[in-house]
Order: sequence, then C-alpha cells, then structure tokens
Amino acid sequence: MKSEYIDMFDTYFSGMLTEQERMDFETRLKSDSKLDQAFQEYSHLRRGIDYSIMKSLKEELQELEASLPEIELEPDVKRIINRKTHGHRNLWWRAAAIIVIVAISATVLLLQMQRPSNPQDLFSQHFEPYENQFVSAKRGDDIASDPLVQAFQAYDAGDYAAAVAGFESILGHERYQEENNMLLFFMGSAQLAQDQSQQAIITFEQFLEQSGEHVAEAKWYLALSYLNENRVDDAQGLLVELRSNEKYEKEADSILKQLK
Repeated sequence: MKSEYIDMFDTYFSGMLTEQERMDFETRLKSDSKLDQAFQEYSHLRRGIDYSIMKSLKEELQELEASLPEIELEPDVKRIINRKTHGHRNLWWRAAAIIVIVAISATVLLLQMQRPSNPQDLFSQHFEPYENQFVSAKRGDDIASDPLVQAFQAYDAGDYAAAVAGFESILGHERYQEENNMLLFFMGSAQLAQDQSQQAIITFEQFLEQSGEHVAEAKWYLALSYLNENRVDDAQGLLVELRSNEKYEKEADSILKQLK
C-alpha cells in the first residue's frame, strides 16, 4: 500500500478533513476502485489493531484490579472515604487506563517495527502495474485489426489475461521487431498483475538480457517478483542496486529495512 494512501486514510479517520474534503474523498472512493480497495484493506487493519488494543487494555485492567489488596474499614469511616475519594478514584482509573493504552500501543508499534515483514505482503504493498506511456491509443488507420494496439487496450483496461495473450501472440513477429523488448516488459507487468510471479521472473530476466533501456524499472519489477516467490536473497540483491536509483531508492530502502 502506498505511503500517500496511508497518510490520506489517517487524515480521514482523524476527523481533520473539512466537510467538503470528506465528501470529495468519499466521492473519489466510489470512482477509483484501486483507492477503494486500499481503503478497505486499511480499514480492516485499523479495526483489527483497535480491537487488539482494547482487548489487551481490558485484560490489563482486570489483572490490575485483581492485584489490589482489600482493606477492611469501619462502616462509618468507609462511608466518609467513599464520599470524599469517589471523584479522585475515577480520575485515577482514567489515568491508569490512559497509561495502559499508551503502553500497549507503543508495544504493538515496536513489535511491528521489529518484526520482519512477510515478503508477499511487501509485494502487495508496493506492486502496481506499470503505466502504459509507450503506445498511444491510435496506430494508423487499421486500429481495430492491429494486434499490438488491441493488446495494449486490454492492458490499459485492466484485462491482463487478454493483454498477456496478445503480447505473446506478436512477440518475435517481424512486424513488431522494434517493439519486442517493450512487449516483454509489459507482458511481465501484466503477469505480475495476475499474481503469476514465476512467469514474470522469466519474462523480466529475458528482458534484462536483451534490453539496455528501462533497466531500473525491470529490476524493480523483478525484485517484486522475487519477493512474491519468497526468494528474499535475490530480491535483496536487486533492491540494494536500486538504492542508488533516484526513482526507486526510497521504496527499495524501505523494503530492505522491513526484511531485516
């Protein structure tokens, strides 16, 4: 999940948005399926953490109450103390509850930071199909019959199975020799979008053997493919290289830290 998504969702749940901003955000959720999916995943995760914290808080308070010693007082003295300390006791319990909440939240956060992330989860958080910036919607007068345009139209529409089939059908074709490497790259992206990481590894490795362009992009997607196949060492090797690439340095560094 992208960091900007998390910042956006945190702001929404914090109640810091104006009424108009809230309405705009909810309207965007209805029109942006990718954003809505990320929002649902974040909401589910947030509810799980809230439930865990409240459950732990309840157990901590119960244990604390059970550990307090009982003090026997004369009835008259008990009435006076109860009358004078009722308000203070409520304050004490509130303070204790706040302390426990803070302690539990800090512990949960610390454990999350220290625990190595699951490679497949890291793949899901960071993968997005590569945006088609190479093939325009128009390619001469025979658009409807052009297999390359049809394949990219399927890709742009999110029909990745049809896109892969289209790319495979024209790979190596004499008419598309100049586009061969580009076809490999987008076929790998479409394979990853279908969770076909084994096939994507073969495709991106083949691309890197043949192409001198878009090397960083191919290494990024190959690293993600390795993560999804739990080939952590292979992924780390590529991510270390990408630390020196301006486009991917932050994400690569973030993943490497979470893999430790």
